[in-house]
Amino acid sequence: MPITIPKPNLLIPKVPSVLVAGLLVAQFLFFQVGHGPEPKCTLNVERPHYSTSLKEVKDIDAIKLNITSLCNVPQIYTQVSTSIQRIENNKVITAYKFEKERRNASASDNRTTLFRDLFVPCVVGISALYRGEAQGYIYLESGKKYPVKSDSGNFAAEGCLIGAQ
Repeated sequence: MPITIPKPNLLIPKVPSVLVAGLLVAQFLFFQVGHGPEPKCTLNVERPHYSTSLKEVKDIDAIKLNITSLCNVPQIYTQVSTSIQRIENNKVITAYKFEKERRNASASDNRTTLFRDLFVPCVVGISALYRGEAQGYIYLESGKKYPVKSDSGNFAAEGCLIGAQ
């Protein structure tokens, strides 16, 4: 009579493999649904410039500042505090500080908000070096409040002076 050695049951799963696969899929979906990409948002502050369009349309000599907030996720609105800095006597001074501005996200792309109407009157014929600055928050559709801060980089010359008497 042959001798038989019983096989250990260690390799036989106690839970059906279909159930294990289903639990793994459920866990994956639970942690992925509602958890989109990590928000990444920036402010693009353009260089302050003399606005030829304001001069042509409204006959106003002005320095204009354009700002765009961009996110990789949908936003509701952006709120920023902005200013135009100027170099005077080798010191950086605030030439003009705008009131806190709030704009809703663009209707065509809710990941973008545009600020295109920030300007301050100036006197043509006197050159100055300007830089734009902005800081604030982007309010995301997820309910999160994302802080942002940026400037236009180096100072650039314009032939119009803000705040001249």
